[in-house]
Amino acid sequence: MIVLLGLTLLVALAAIGRDARILPLHGTCGAASVSLIGHGPPALAVLVLLPVLNGIGWILLGRHASWQSGDLRERRRIRQAATIATAAAILLTLLTALAATPGLPVLICIGLVLAGLCAAALPAPLLQLVGLLCMLNGLLLLGGYCQSWPLVLAALLVWLGLIALSSWLIPRLAWLRQEDPGNV
Repeated sequence: MIVLLGLTLLVALAAIGRDARILPLHGTCGAASVSLIGHGPPALAVLVLLPVLNGIGWILLGRHASWQSGDLRERRRIRQAATIATAAAILLTLLTALAATPGLPVLICIGLVLAGLCAAALPAPLLQLVGLLCMLNGLLLLGGYCQSWPLVLAALLVWLGLIALSSWLIPRLAWLRQEDPGNV
């Protein structure tokens, strides 16, 4: 159980700075983790929701290239920001472990949420969105473990809202970036 949760946290840290292609792996690891640590109806709902939501996110966002088509300096800048965000997520998770002892499964779920929030600080809009979706995956996993229907439903609604907003917003941001790099 702890090994699978640790693997999920490593995938979350590796997802920082990646585009939507990481979502299916992130959702599958989260679903496998909740199948081991959770029990009850909320955990069962999260077990079904994580792969489905992340698959939908991958399908809708997978066609948008985040930063790979940019110049070399922009890619280097994003990689450096992703490295700093990863280090910040590790540091925040360690500080959480030192400040409180919520138990290892809850701590790893908190680490998933913190990794997603640190990824949301990246400069590219698609990478920010993927970071927020990974953060919501962590909240879904936490809701499944703690058997909290309000947390599961709130994370689900925000997840669906972000996907709906992104399907409208991300193509427009990409269009603005191609037309005039100074706009974004």
